[in-house]
Amino acid sequence: MLTISKAISSAQAQTYHKLEYTSDAQSYYKQDETVKGEWQGKLAASLGLSGEVAPLEFSRLTEGIHPQTEAQMVRHREGQEYTNADGSVTKPVQHRAGWDATFSAPKSVSLTALVGGDERVTEAHRAAVTTALEELEKYTHARIGGNNPAEVTGKFVAAKFEHDTARPVNGYAAPQLHTHAIIFNVTQREDGSTRAIQERTFFESQNYATAVYQSVLTHQLRKLGYEIEPGQSGAPQILGFTQAYLDASSPRSRQIKEQMERVGFQGPEAAQIAAHATRDRKQTLTPAEVLAAHKEMAKDFGDQPERVVADARERALTQAQEISVQPDSRGAVAFAKEKVFEREAVADERLIMREALRRGMGEVSFSDVQSEFQRRQAEGEFRSVQGQKYASGRSFTTPETIADERANVQHVLNGQGASAPMLSTAAAERQATSRDFLNEAQQTAIREVLTSTDRIHGFQGLAGTGKTSTLAAIREGAEQGNYKVEGFAPTSKAAGQLREAGIEANTLQSFLARQKAPDSSRHLYMLDESSLASTKQMRAFLEKIHPQDRVLVIGDTRQHQGVDAGRPFQQMQEAGMQTSKLDTIMRQKDPELLRAVQHLATNETEMGIALLTQQGRVTELANASERIAAIARDYAAKPENTLIVSPDNRSRQQINEAVRGELLKAGKLAEDGRQFLTLSHRSDMTGPDRTWAAMYRPGDVVQYERGSKAEGIERGSFGVVRSSDAATNRLTVELPNGVNVEYDPKRVYGVNVYRETSREFATGDRLQFSAIYKDLGISNRDMGTITRMEPDRLTVLMDGKEQRSVSFNPIEFRQFDHGYAVTSHSSQGLTTDRVIANIDTESSRSLINNRLAYVAISRASEDARIYTNDAATLGQRLATDVTKTAALDFTAKPEPRATQEASKARTVAVHEYKNSDSRLAAVATEYVSRPERSVIVALDRAEREQLTQLVRADLYAQGKLGRDAQAISVLIEKATGNKMRVDSYQPGEKIQYKTGSPGLNGIPHESQATVVSTTSRGNLLSIRFDATREEVSYNPGQLRTATRESRVYQEATREVAEGERVRFTRYDKDMGVRSGDLGTVTRIGEDHAMRVKMDSGKIAEVPPEKAQHIDYGYVVDSLKDVRAERVIATGDGLTQQAFQAASSKADLALYTSPPQQEFASSKEIAVTEFAQPTKQQNDFGIGF
Repeated sequence: MLTISKAISSAQAQTYHKLEYTSDAQSYYKQDETVKGEWQGKLAASLGLSGEVAPLEFSRLTEGIHPQTEAQMVRHREGQEYTNADGSVTKPVQHRAGWDATFSAPKSVSLTALVGGDERVTEAHRAAVTTALEELEKYTHARIGGNNPAEVTGKFVAAKFEHDTARPVNGYAAPQLHTHAIIFNVTQREDGSTRAIQERTFFESQNYATAVYQSVLTHQLRKLGYEIEPGQSGAPQILGFTQAYLDASSPRSRQIKEQMERVGFQGPEAAQIAAHATRDRKQTLTPAEVLAAHKEMAKDFGDQPERVVADARERALTQAQEISVQPDSRGAVAFAKEKVFEREAVADERLIMREALRRGMGEVSFSDVQSEFQRRQAEGEFRSVQGQKYASGRSFTTPETIADERANVQHVLNGQGASAPMLSTAAAERQATSRDFLNEAQQTAIREVLTSTDRIHGFQGLAGTGKTSTLAAIREGAEQGNYKVEGFAPTSKAAGQLREAGIEANTLQSFLARQKAPDSSRHLYMLDESSLASTKQMRAFLEKIHPQDRVLVIGDTRQHQGVDAGRPFQQMQEAGMQTSKLDTIMRQKDPELLRAVQHLATNETEMGIALLTQQGRVTELANASERIAAIARDYAAKPENTLIVSPDNRSRQQINEAVRGELLKAGKLAEDGRQFLTLSHRSDMTGPDRTWAAMYRPGDVVQYERGSKAEGIERGSFGVVRSSDAATNRLTVELPNGVNVEYDPKRVYGVNVYRETSREFATGDRLQFSAIYKDLGISNRDMGTITRMEPDRLTVLMDGKEQRSVSFNPIEFRQFDHGYAVTSHSSQGLTTDRVIANIDTESSRSLINNRLAYVAISRASEDARIYTNDAATLGQRLATDVTKTAALDFTAKPEPRATQEASKARTVAVHEYKNSDSRLAAVATEYVSRPERSVIVALDRAEREQLTQLVRADLYAQGKLGRDAQAISVLIEKATGNKMRVDSYQPGEKIQYKTGSPGLNGIPHESQATVVSTTSRGNLLSIRFDATREEVSYNPGQLRTATRESRVYQEATREVAEGERVRFTRYDKDMGVRSGDLGTVTRIGEDHAMRVKMDSGKIAEVPPEKAQHIDYGYVVDSLKDVRAERVIATGDGLTQQAFQAASSKADLALYTSPPQQEFASSKEIAVTEFAQPTKQQNDFGIGF
């Protein structure tokens, strides 16, 4: 796996180089040899570095100095030492030399390579490290400074040092093959300037680079004859080693783990701290002593390394004679697509690739997976979209996701003004004022909903604003209007809260599983907690209801969102869904606490946390164990109506145990505690994961909701996983009757996977249920208190307004846990007097964010307290915004009713010239003043050619075009009349076929040919294929598909120099360019190979054979497919291209020659004065 250190200083790097990286004490298998480093990276060659790492070159790079010229490449900040208010001294930060990226081979691989003596395994590790570093390098970004986003450079320089032993523990240096890659803090921009590196992108790429390393390593090892299976972390493990031997050979890992448990920290950063804290003092061990110790241990365990190597060599000979199976890269990428897009609408390319590599581990090569992913991009199965702000990699979505999001918004728009109000204005007014306790916001919402003419209406209610009583009044009003009211929610808990408002309610999933009801009575469907619904669920729901039905979509966009992909409730509001709002918070009785919650509810998180701090509600305890103990004491002092919220399950369980200890000491729990085997849901497994045997672990408990007659599995039964075979995708499960069944998990549907855990419960314990028990009326996340314990039965007093108890057999129903501390997601929808929140600022941003802060604190009506490790950064960390991704952005469009006003408000500069030559000269001057991301639009072909000459001449005169131009033959697409007739073709023209006719006519798919001749008689077209030189004659009218999908080009010559603005004329998946993309040539070789910096910021390497698909990028006849920030439209009169340009989002200037104009003039006019669209459409094809 790959671990990346925090940035190290120049002094640290130089010390490590001398004492660690090059020390012979780190590589005992090299027999007293000093470790020789090796350079890698695109920047290394530019800096004149290759081969072995020289100490002087290494030292200079740690200081940001050029290793050859000694020029300063990265400026050092001048820091000053200063004294803080508390008397502590803050010292200046030294120059950050770089980062230590360490690739560690799995323990079984290290034993095989080193103790087993198979040098081929060491070479496989080296190859894997090299490939993974190459992939990591692609995401190198330069710091630009200010508020500017980092710039992709794709270049770094790294020094690699290979070691073969771990740090000694109790005098034993275990075999551990690993490579330190020191990535220096310098990169180079396209213009040759050097900058410091933005490190965030490396950490974002860490898991992907790990997957690349493991994939390449596994593939190489399998070719060498080794049997591989994925370990618990997904890392490849060579079969043939006992777990006892592996554990004995891993004393350092065990030492670090024990230290982390002792101090109560977790996570990769804590592991680094623990590693430094547990380092033994340097011990002088000779190579002979180390190797002898390794051999002695191997002998104690039956010389497993030697046996594994021997078996692999023999197996490799057998494998060479077997017929190889075609690797299933398609299946790996298909799995990744299903897995990734189950939970997010938009995903980073590294995540998609990582999951595909994990699924195809060992069976499919990295290059196969990469090619398959690129192929599917070209076919449109993955659609490139704009990622989140500061995204460091490309982002993708799927056509299905786009269709679902469009459909939901279209349902909203189609239903606007399409229904009669449920009540008249007077009747709605009477209903809104029928209850004295309703406040003005509640009354307004009731009026708006009951008088709305929209089929789909939104209802946005902040936490604690009286939503339940408002919905009860709306239900009564709708029933007066002869609507049958029915409620749904994505969770059974939320559905139960609807029932408290007198609304017949069930889960959304149960409604979607129903058969569609007859089109009879009118319904008002209330969909509560809509923020938890996925885009796919929302579409299925809206398409299932009848035309006469109404929908009230209820939720709070600021609270937690669902697990599955999409944010439909928020997206529908952004697209113009009329939404009633409840924003008067009534839950908090303490005025000061209310002020803080109001800030949290309106996304002013830092202000809300600052108020809580000022109120004395924030306690800082850096040590996790001490913090948990303090939380437990606080709870035990006043347990009634108190809820603890902790972001993750691990800390939640630790707090629950600590609380129980305090309650037992205080005598608030009975002494009748017993151990129970409970089940906790494996939330890490997605739907696709449940179809893959490798994801299951021995001891996992599987619940079969549907069962399987073919496998003899009863519906609703449970089984225990005994083993899994990743190679054949077979799972062995023991059923309750003791029978073992083996099956392919792809063929068994409707399963839930749990882990079994032992928990002690006693009378008086609080518990929370984690599954539905219909017969007892228990919903998922319901809470209660144990009032009685019997040998085979627990009796629980349930929380809620109604005093009711339930009894169940804890052996049959095991989905429950302690209920003192719950996660933030579980707390949503709850109300309690007092909340205690545990917030560790070092936790993942997916756990610690603005939604956690709002949901957790707003549960409290009387008091809320936060225990944290770092009060100073608490507000900043909790202000992190975490929102589900969406493929389409509906916020960019104007409101439907404001479209005309928005259009009228926009003005465009219009320059009028009597003389066309003067106009064209002015256009050229305007363009050359700022050519970047600009384009000229001209309909007249002669004017386009003249403008290109003028612009190039001006650029050349200003030194913006290189002196040495290369004459390049390019293909210009021909506007062919009727391609079915041969008189539309001329000899010498090029035809590119997308779909050919290889069987009947010998025209391959995706081929290119030159027209040789045409024969009118018989309508015959003779062509010669460029690749094979074979000639074919055919009638284009008879090959209609091949002809229709073909493109005809004419050859032309273009003089291209460095600095030239070019436009790509053909989509190319390998280069990642689309037809119409603009860029600037930054380098051109004599062989016509080019490097083009695209306007998007990325670099396109154009090989000579693909240079024919570019053209000058100064002037176009249409903005179709062209993306530019500035458009200069020109022509005689305000013609159609002016409206086309005005309709784009680019800056626009018009140059025209109107009739009877004596002199040149300039003015500003509104867009609507020269063109007015008949129907406004947004970027996604939805009309308004």
